[in-house]
Amino acid sequence: MRSQSGHVPRTYRIARIAVFTTLSVVGSFLHLPGPVQTVAFDSAPGFFAALYFGPLDGAAVSGLGHFATSVVNGFPLGILHLPIALGLCAAGAVIGFLNQRWNFVSGIVAGIAINTGLIVLAIPALGWAGVISFLPFLLLAASANGFVACVAYLNVRGRLRL
Repeated sequence: MRSQSGHVPRTYRIARIAVFTTLSVVGSFLHLPGPVQTVAFDSAPGFFAALYFGPLDGAAVSGLGHFATSVVNGFPLGILHLPIALGLCAAGAVIGFLNQRWNFVSGIVAGIAINTGLIVLAIPALGWAGVISFLPFLLLAASANGFVACVAYLNVRGRLRL
């Protein structure tokens, strides 16, 4: 929904971010195999929002979605979830930016790389051995989330009016 000037009303954008953040919470209950319970399909709505609506919405949904997932799962990494959520905000913004400038593939690849690279923030909680053993699970989860977001984006781009 855009006004005649092409601007999306603030209330509409906030509602849209809330809906996609809620989808992240729903995705947080769909766990992938991994040693930490927050490995789930919680990033797919943020990745999709970044692709479809742009960097700002992607950043908001990705960051809020991770934070909500952390709350649902009892903060298994403690306070470290805050910088991880900020890192996912950056991932959402980069996905949206690269999609607008080049294509969705470059955006998703960068988002998966950022999402996976955020594992270094867990070193204080998991140690080097824990981080290295967790890395393949996180890469798999980020890739699965990226794949789901891309499939959804390719199926609705140009046709969805949100």
